[in-house]
Amino acid sequence: MADMDGKMNRYELLGRSTAGSFFAECLLRAAGVEYDFTHVRRSDSGSAEFRAHNPLSRIPVLVTPDGRDIIESMAIFTHLVETFPQLAPPVGDPLRDSMWQQLAVLGTSLYPAMHRHHHTRYYAPEEMFDAVREYAAVDAARWWDYIEGQLSPYLAGKSPMAADFYLFMITRWAPDPDAMLAGRPRLAAFITAMRQNAIVGDVNESHGKARDY
Repeated sequence: MADMDGKMNRYELLGRSTAGSFFAECLLRAAGVEYDFTHVRRSDSGSAEFRAHNPLSRIPVLVTPDGRDIIESMAIFTHLVETFPQLAPPVGDPLRDSMWQQLAVLGTSLYPAMHRHHHTRYYAPEEMFDAVREYAAVDAARWWDYIEGQLSPYLAGKSPMAADFYLFMITRWAPDPDAMLAGRPRLAAFITAMRQNAIVGDVNESHGKARDY
């Protein structure tokens, strides 16, 4: 959204409510920042208009108040944490190192396992879909076990911070929630707590969803 001089005066997030833009909305709200949300339909992600924001045709895209486009979830996460220090433990705190470590695991290991399940067509021909999804489930279980051991009760301390919203988003994509939670009481408690989180509730409500997703 532009002011009288044509300059951006607030953030704009291009995404879909159940997709990868969820964590960015949570972080913007946690920072107390006003923003505009623009829903990008799957059929529009390849349009010339959207590709002007992201030539990779992927959401989310964070448009900064000065009009810059930031693409890729990890870049958006980093921008928001660096811009709004209250979202993460302070520089020099060991918990900050822990946050970046957990985010690296989520982004490079757990998220790809989810992606292979839900977007199998990018990884193999149709006759191999079942095998790819089976391997993805085995891989995901390994990372869920890792996360179970890291939660105390959140990823970086006693209260939810930036990486916890990203983790919660990924839990929503689990193809078999019962399998994800089996034998993982800390993860189950984490999900329950995040469902009751006021910021999560506000984001859900803004998209017409129940507050206790």
